[in-house]
Order: sequence, then C-alpha cells, then structure tokens
Amino acid sequence: MKKFAIGASLMALVAVPALAWQASPQGGPRGFDQPETRAQVEASVKDHFAKMDLNKDGAVTEAEIRQGRDARMKARADERFAALDSDKNGQISRAEFDAGHDKAREMRGDRGPGGHGGKGKHGMRGHRGGGDFGGRMFATADANKDGKVTLAEASTARLQWFDKVDINKDGTITPEERKAAFASFREERKAVRN
Repeated sequence: MKKFAIGASLMALVAVPALAWQASPQGGPRGFDQPETRAQVEASVKDHFAKMDLNKDGAVTEAEIRQGRDARMKARADERFAALDSDKNGQISRAEFDAGHDKAREMRGDRGPGGHGGKGKHGMRGHRGGGDFGGRMFATADANKDGKVTLAEASTARLQWFDKVDINKDGTITPEERKAAFASFREERKAVRN
C-alpha cells in the first residue's frame, strides 16, 4: 500500500495530473474536460515539485514522498477529528460521532458507500494498484538511478507523456486527445493483464 501511495504522489508529479483537478490560471477548474498547454504542464510540475521537495535540496526522494504523504494524512485526520469534536474538549463523544456520521451520510446523498455512486467496496480506496507501482514510477522518473528525482528529471518524464498525448503536436492537449490516450492506456493495461 505504501508503494502505491508513493507512486500516486509521483504520478501526480510526472505522469497524469489531469486525473486530479487543478486550478487553472483563469481561476476555474482544469481537468479532464479542459485543454492543457505545455507551459501549464511545466508550471504544474514545477509547483508540485516544490511542494514535494521538503528539504529544498533540489531533489525528491521516496522518503520525502512518504513524509509528505504522512503529513497530509495526519492533517486530514486532525481536520476530521476537529470537525467531529463539536464541543472542542479533545474527545469525541458518541453523540458527536453519530452527528458526524449523519452529516457525512447527508452530504453523500444517494451516492452510496464512499460517496461514489456505490461503485467499489470503498469508493476510490477500493482501487487496486500494481504491487510495486510506486517503485516503478519512481524508477521511471529517476533517469540516472541515483535514488532521487530532480526537477529536470520530473519535467522530462512529464513532458514526454505530454508529447505522446499531443497527437497533432500543437502544444496543447485537447480533451479528445486526452480521452484517446486514456483509452489506449486502458487497452494496453488490459492486454498486459490477459
């Protein structure tokens, strides 16, 4: 599971940030249904790299990825605890727990378990990644195999993906090009599994 989480963090840096909605320079969401330019990709990699490079030495290691992931998980857990602890006494009573559970159910509406239309046992958490997904993803970006990914390595890996998806080579990935790339990726993965 840890390797998958490391891979997911690194994937956000070097592979497919379209999977995660990002803020566009215009202030609206930029995701799967929006065009993405090469300049936007370069800026996104640089920004994400700066956040992942915890010790600011110009390289990201697997340890930094784990440390950042752990810090984000702790912050989310602290936020959830604070939201449930309505009387702010540092403890969650049964009544506070039940109220939080009811509120979560209300927010999910009829989307089912995990808030994703009932798909999967645990929503997105039910997604299974490859056994050594994190290691492979890190190794792919770590071009010189020194156990670190520099901004140059991360940018190169991400821009190689961009160039592959930018079929007409106009410097912009359209939603149609992105959908075609994901369809191709799914077919490749299906072929590998069979």
